[in-house]
Amino acid sequence: MMNHLHWKILAPILFLLAPSGCKAPLNSQASTIRDILWAADWSPDGQYIAVGGNHNSLLIFSGKDFKLLRKFPLENTITKLKWRPNGQLLAVATQISASSPFILDLLTGRRIELAGISPDGARGLGWSSDGELLAVGDNDGQLRIFTKTGAFVRKIDAEQKAITGLSWHPSGNTIATVGKQIAIYDFDKDALRTITHRPEGVLMLCVTWHPSGRFFVTGDYGDFEKHYPPLLQFWNARGEKIREIERSKAEFRNLAWSPDGETLATASDALRIWSKDGELLGEGKSEGLLWGVAWSPDDSKLVTSSEDGEILIWNDRLRAIERFRP
Repeated sequence: MMNHLHWKILAPILFLLAPSGCKAPLNSQASTIRDILWAADWSPDGQYIAVGGNHNSLLIFSGKDFKLLRKFPLENTITKLKWRPNGQLLAVATQISASSPFILDLLTGRRIELAGISPDGARGLGWSSDGELLAVGDNDGQLRIFTKTGAFVRKIDAEQKAITGLSWHPSGNTIATVGKQIAIYDFDKDALRTITHRPEGVLMLCVTWHPSGRFFVTGDYGDFEKHYPPLLQFWNARGEKIREIERSKAEFRNLAWSPDGETLATASDALRIWSKDGELLGEGKSEGLLWGVAWSPDDSKLVTSSEDGEILIWNDRLRAIERFRP
């Protein structure tokens, strides 16, 4: 397990890609839309790292020596990747693509296409804690539930213009979704409630429940033209705000709790690590804005993907120990 003392030492699709009026000041001039790697996820057994974005392929790297193992052709754009908690299946969300979101069996290479997703694609993705159900939030604001075999279960209007992120409760059947507001869906009761996260109506991009299930965290885009800073916000299970942090100089693209629940990683202008109480514990710099972030299952490393197409492996002191490009 990670030694946490180390931390102490140290067009609608176009709108979704770059919301109007929310330009961050740190974007690399050398990077292009084709370079962007939106998502990265480490498999629960530690064997694989999945990475995707605008590179027209799904990339599978070794989680041990970080060598490229498999490359699945896939026309633009992979927006989110989620390994099934207890299996070899990988859920893949897409947009601006001829391919609908799908479930991939890594061992056989078989794809299960998920039916009924908006033609504009999807960005929200999350498995239930037992891995039996998959939630997909699309760019029309619809939340769809599928079984692990891809069978359709239910569709819910999440009262969002688009669902840009979602997180399934770690022990229950409650799904938190984000877009222009927070929408929390209770699968068992088939009930939805919404929360306004800030008066400016700023787009949120990511949400994650804490492993305890007692609270969740959201990260938003901010609006630099209107001088609205990006915010990291903590919410209890009732949907009441308990903490708000203004620190990033760019939008929060993705959030990930360490498997032991002690630290939260955020991807924005830097890789930042926070305690579960919101204390900043460490910061790792990157040349490009970070988009994807995930922990290794033993808490010892992180992987990030960036707007300029770079993949970095970080150690527990937030030092980049490997860097490579597809």
